[in-house]
Amino acid sequence: MNFFVFTQTILVATSSAKATTDSFSFATYVILSLLYIMIMHFAVNMGSEFNLMQMIFFFVFSGILGYLFLGYETAFVVGVVLSLIFISGPRKDL
Repeated sequence: MNFFVFTQTILVATSSAKATTDSFSFATYVILSLLYIMIMHFAVNMGSEFNLMQMIFFFVFSGILGYLFLGYETAFVVGVVLSLIFISGPRKDL
């Protein structure tokens, strides 16, 4: 796609990095996300520290961001980081 601005041609790239490589598809993202959620559910579910709906929301939100902007690799990393940040520490019910 070419645009002419004051006798100079500006070339706008039409293909993006996620359109040219299919190394990490949506199906791979869903499988890895579900696997990670299941592992964390069994690993951290000893008390009230784990909130399943919160973690599912993080991965859905990250998947939307990955679809729109960055790619599913980055979406998976963002989902893992958000889930690790927001898993609360051990609570002391006094």
